[in-house]
Amino acid sequence: MKLKTEYQTFRFTMQQIETLNKLAKFNVKKSEFVRMAIKEKIERDYPVLIAEKIRLDNLIKCPF
Repeated sequence: MKLKTEYQTFRFTMQQIETLNKLAKFNVKKSEFVRMAIKEKIERDYPVLIAEKIRLDNLIKCPF
């Protein structure tokens, strides 16, 4: 089985780019920082999203 790698492009505002450049001065890897931020956001929001999906699925069920 061949491993498949996917790439995704993100757009940053000038303020975000300036902040990332400041972090780079403190030897923080930009790509690793962005990956960790996305991972933390997903981990934080995932239970809420799953609960909302379950709630919507229960509303859509038709008893007949």
